[in-house]
Amino acid sequence: MRRPLYAELSCGGSTVRLDGLVGGRGLHVTSEGIKGWWSTPDPKWSLTERQSADGAHGVAEGMALYAARTVTVHAVAIGADRDDAKALLDSVLAMAHGRVRLRVVDSSEDTFCDGLLSVRAGAEWHPAAILADLTVTCPDPRRLATAAESAVMLPASASLTAGLSYGEGGRGLAYPLDYGRGALDARNVCTVTNHGTSTAWPTIRVSRGMSDVELLATCAGASSTLALAGTCTTEVTIDCRTRTAETAQTDVTRRLTGAGALAVPPGQTMRLTLATPGTGSVTAELRDTYI
Repeated sequence: MRRPLYAELSCGGSTVRLDGLVGGRGLHVTSEGIKGWWSTPDPKWSLTERQSADGAHGVAEGMALYAARTVTVHAVAIGADRDDAKALLDSVLAMAHGRVRLRVVDSSEDTFCDGLLSVRAGAEWHPAAILADLTVTCPDPRRLATAAESAVMLPASASLTAGLSYGEGGRGLAYPLDYGRGALDARNVCTVTNHGTSTAWPTIRVSRGMSDVELLATCAGASSTLALAGTCTTEVTIDCRTRTAETAQTDVTRRLTGAGALAVPPGQTMRLTLATPGTGSVTAELRDTYI
């Protein structure tokens, strides 16, 4: 279903909506629209011109980097009278000093960025309207899908054994290769896909009770491993983009290895396998990512 343009600002449990069609009372996006949302942020690279040849020196792979994203929503608060218009603008100003989330819905695309808010109200006086520019500066330049793809992995049944058979007495691989009945227990396997235009990183949530968790990941022909040492007495959240882990607002990154390798390029699918027995679950969450 295709939807008209609208935006939402959220902070501390409060949300205000800015409709894309200027009409009656409320907050609206003006005809000037939203600046900096669909464009790439400012580039961070610079080129050095060749002194004795055409063009510039080459740039190493991976150096196409971008600055923080700055988004400006051109808005208007329309009230029943001047006081009502000021009250509508105050609902936005109340988000100052906080971390805000800007969500923009435009037709079939629904994405958000997190950042810091500044408001610049227009100097013109109107009896029941106030023009304002709402600017959100986002440290992470990526836009993320509001709806996340989520998949749950459960440990393979302890009653099923899995692994290569090395033959009687461990004298070498036994042919034909036998991966055991546990290889048929697919509860410990899931896939997540990035439908966006920029590399995405999953968020991994490990439930209470899991110990020495190990995830095997394959994506775009490459393999990697994520490991979390120790026993989880509470749920642990792993952010693979920042390569951090926390539980109950306590940083436990020291127990984590390999998280940064779990990158999902645009248009690619990652297959995750929970290689750890035990009791509990591991949830993988991925959001389509855009730049």
